[in-house]
Amino acid sequence: MIYIELKDANGETMKFSRIAMGSSMSMEMLSTEEKFRLYDYFIDRGGNTIDTARAYGDGHSEEMVGEYLQSRGNRSRLMICSKGGHPMQSAPDVKRVNRACIMADLEQSLKVLHTDYLDMYWIHKDDPEVPIEEIVDIMEDIVKSGKARRVGVSNYDTYRVKAAVEYAESKGSNIIGGSQIGMSLAASEDKYFVQFGSLMMTPDKYAYYEEKHIPVFAFSSQAQGFFARVAAQGLDAMPASLRESYGSAENMKRLARVQQMAEEKHASIPAVGLAHIIYNKLPVVAIVGAENTEMLGQSLDAAELNLTPEEADWLYRV
Repeated sequence: MIYIELKDANGETMKFSRIAMGSSMSMEMLSTEEKFRLYDYFIDRGGNTIDTARAYGDGHSEEMVGEYLQSRGNRSRLMICSKGGHPMQSAPDVKRVNRACIMADLEQSLKVLHTDYLDMYWIHKDDPEVPIEEIVDIMEDIVKSGKARRVGVSNYDTYRVKAAVEYAESKGSNIIGGSQIGMSLAASEDKYFVQFGSLMMTPDKYAYYEEKHIPVFAFSSQAQGFFARVAAQGLDAMPASLRESYGSAENMKRLARVQQMAEEKHASIPAVGLAHIIYNKLPVVAIVGAENTEMLGQSLDAAELNLTPEEADWLYRV
């Protein structure tokens, strides 16, 4: 496994595996035993980062992760990340980017995860009507409380990330520990994800993150298995939503390059596709999900390909 390193508020080094185990929708139908087996396999392969959120399944995702940590007694070995401030599924129109809701979410996350701190805590949803200074101040208070070692923002547009970084820097702080945003080799049009309030990586966003060297935790990193599914069945066999999101001419050219590299490196298509994320110029953690250990293993194989940044970039720039 490969890792990125961040410093916490006390200057101690935190190592996050470049592939994080998420709480994907594909796992919702699995039994508790099957989910635990996936987490065990992930850790056995060198992974140490688990990503969840208070809003996922109205808290059920966190509860499952908490049960896993209790059953295995391995909290100290892992980097646990969660998120708060997002509308809950049971009340999607209620805005919750405020101190009371964020702090309440954090306390509940700690309770159900059976831990007294998180390694990374994300403000899960932006509300442009809330001054960015208020959000940054909340983030600083979270870290000062010791309830999170680092904090970041999730689904924040670049102008808001920039404003947050500049405000923090004006106070002599580097409180922004990263940004969680959708990113995959199969570049996507925003329109599919906007309906969920999700933002996807674009060249402009990428340029800013590269300039500021801001760590990115990438959701939708596997693009719903787009490359492997198209390679096996053809684009016309894909669901309409998948074709609309990923079926561009550029992505079909990227698929050809993925297939070429997979053959040259004796690797699977999913491994090569994910390798673009974890080996490119940005410090990126790719959040993945899987329905079984075979699927998860193909993703984890990406960490063994040892691509250069130039090879990773070649896959994208068609």
